[in-house]
Amino acid sequence: MPDALRLFVGPRAALAPFKALQGDVRFYVLTRDAELAVLPFGDALQDRMHDRYGTGDWPENQGILLSTTDQSFAADCSQYGPIAYLQRDGIDGAELQAAAVWQHGHISVGPAMLDLGGANARRAAPLQPINVALRALGITALPGQDEMSSFGLGEYASNADITARARVLG
Repeated sequence: MPDALRLFVGPRAALAPFKALQGDVRFYVLTRDAELAVLPFGDALQDRMHDRYGTGDWPENQGILLSTTDQSFAADCSQYGPIAYLQRDGIDGAELQAAAVWQHGHISVGPAMLDLGGANARRAAPLQPINVALRALGITALPGQDEMSSFGLGEYASNADITARARVLG
């Protein structure tokens, strides 16, 4: 999908175990003063995780594209700081959002999914899954913006967009 965004967000220490899985992963920041890093989570990294730890099960109806193995790995990472998984898919002008947050080894938010098409098109921004997850990580919406915009994510439509334009952390 051209407008697919799948990523983990958290402090670098919480994202560091992903680097042990695949040494060439890169962390990004979306704004100049960002305190949290972003890790695009694509098929190659997910496949590497499954090669090492097994695929696990694919829970139905939770909305996020994470297997039980992926979710357990995220829970382990959250021992080093809160970590969120954010997913946004744009299809024919509609948007599907999904998110989950882990803290201290346990899921604390979600998984939550919302189709922002049809009846949900006017769903208040504070109730949208990505904004809820970012708020759980301590992101505060600036006046006139939601958490997604304040974090800088509103400027990026896809993982490829992040890797092409966001600042790589050294």
